[in-house]
Amino acid sequence: MMKNKLNVRNTIITMIVVVFTFVFINACKRESLTLTTTDDVNITGYLDRYPEQFSMMKQIMDRSATTGFLGAYGKYTLFTPDNTAITAWLKAKGKSAVADLTVDEARDMIKFHLLPDTVATNRFTDGKLPQITLYGQYLQTGAVNQGGVSSYVVNKLAKVIKSNIRVGNGIIHVLDHVLSPATLTLAKSIEANSRYSYFTQALKETGFYDSLNIDGAAAKDTTRRFQTLILESDSALKAAGYSNYASFKNRYSKTGDPKNHADSLWLYMAYHISTGPSYTPDIITSPAIYTLAPKEIITTKFAGQRILLNEDEFNGVVEPGVEINRTYSDVTASNGVAHEVKKPFAIKVRVQTAVYFDVSDHADLRINPKWRGAAAGTIPLNANGLSTVNGLMFGNDLSKVSQPNNYERVIVPNATRKYAYNDFFNLSMGASTARIQYIDIRTPMLVKGKYKIWICYAQNGSSNLFQVGVDVGRPGEQILPNLVDFRQYLGSSGITSTTATLPSADALMLTNGYKRYMATTADYQGTARGEVSVNGTGWDQLVGRLAGTADIQTTDRHWVRLTVVSNAGSNNATYLDMIHFIPVDADQNYPRFSTFGTVFNRP
Repeated sequence: MMKNKLNVRNTIITMIVVVFTFVFINACKRESLTLTTTDDVNITGYLDRYPEQFSMMKQIMDRSATTGFLGAYGKYTLFTPDNTAITAWLKAKGKSAVADLTVDEARDMIKFHLLPDTVATNRFTDGKLPQITLYGQYLQTGAVNQGGVSSYVVNKLAKVIKSNIRVGNGIIHVLDHVLSPATLTLAKSIEANSRYSYFTQALKETGFYDSLNIDGAAAKDTTRRFQTLILESDSALKAAGYSNYASFKNRYSKTGDPKNHADSLWLYMAYHISTGPSYTPDIITSPAIYTLAPKEIITTKFAGQRILLNEDEFNGVVEPGVEINRTYSDVTASNGVAHEVKKPFAIKVRVQTAVYFDVSDHADLRINPKWRGAAAGTIPLNANGLSTVNGLMFGNDLSKVSQPNNYERVIVPNATRKYAYNDFFNLSMGASTARIQYIDIRTPMLVKGKYKIWICYAQNGSSNLFQVGVDVGRPGEQILPNLVDFRQYLGSSGITSTTATLPSADALMLTNGYKRYMATTADYQGTARGEVSVNGTGWDQLVGRLAGTADIQTTDRHWVRLTVVSNAGSNNATYLDMIHFIPVDADQNYPRFSTFGTVFNRP
């Protein structure tokens, strides 16, 4: 009797803790969830309590010998089909009762419906769940709308008819269908589909069929446990002019040995494969897909409801990409996921070229009516939420930066300062938490190769000293050797600082890691530094400072980080204008730029 009372008390205490934790975590979120509170201490206890719905699932647990650990304390998420769903599943398998299942069949069924973590519906995404099942494959979640009612679906089949049932050792979601794991590898599933005979043959001839035919659980290389394959259908290849597989092979295989890693057909197929299971939501949120082709990536873009690959702007020209065919995508295999594209695509061969990046020119600013407008004005970065967009990331929360509203902004245009394209970033940066400590800026497309990187700015005696890095905290991270002092200015006598004055001749300045980047005297000189006044108003002068040489390993958009390394200035206002990425063997002095966008090449 005493033992029963203790069990009841422990049960009540457990549920109070569970409910309190749930309320506390979700107090700030408003969600429409079907919540059920139960005083059962575990998953099996809940199934036992409702035999009219779950007796068959409990029988499968008993047969699979999983009842024991699911009756103990822990953290699990069970997607349980009800009796109706299990009856239909057994019938489809030619079985009349749970007893007809082998122990292995019963165990695999439980493992595929079970996650080793608590995952409520507020963690569902339009894609794979964050945790893998005990079976070893991911589950996909999404949403459907029928008759004006939205429901979650799992693996594009099973509707969640009851969700977020919290028990002592986890969460239960009730399904109207039994989930079935993928049994074929990527290689076998492609081979079994008549849409992909070209690709099947190419996979075999290049050797990728074998590596894509290893079941995920058996993969010795853990990085290849799951892979992502982007497919091109026979019809798409025929529409591109390949009437048969032989014509496709002849177009790409130049060495006579498609297994040779230097062969273009091998590279073509490698470019369609990446490690890890990337479902369409993963592709949408990732700026690039890293492929098995050495140092080659696929860029991604989400436009409306279209997922585009390799749609890039390069040297001011938009290169059309290819669209993922979502009808034939997110196809799960035992060792990964496959997608189809509507048109063929290959590695883009580009020649390394200089990129002269106006930092105030990216898509999020272009939509603002003040961007490069006729009237002077500002575009506040913090007020418009631009600090969180893809092209700009700040080193701390802008809402906590204790500065007036005229900081963290783009100036467009300004009559008393002369900048390339008449705009610039005005940033309040410093080493204290009250100011921005660093800024990451997404670059335009850079072709792989070595570049000298020039930071082009307007001098301000109250600014600071900065360190420059490329892809900091990301693959290929590089810290450049030269610090950039935004207090230094370019005068008629050369670079001036508190410690040195350098020669003004272009060649000597270049030797010391400085240059003029503005085109005319009217652009880079002003009365503020004792120069000839052009319009009667002084302005700070502009200077290009060499941060160092970076070895860009992949053709892609990268990140440049400017980090404050000393609080030398008084108000910390930093005026950033351009960043030049110039191949090491190219002209570093020209072209030059004007306030109104005219580009001046070497005379």
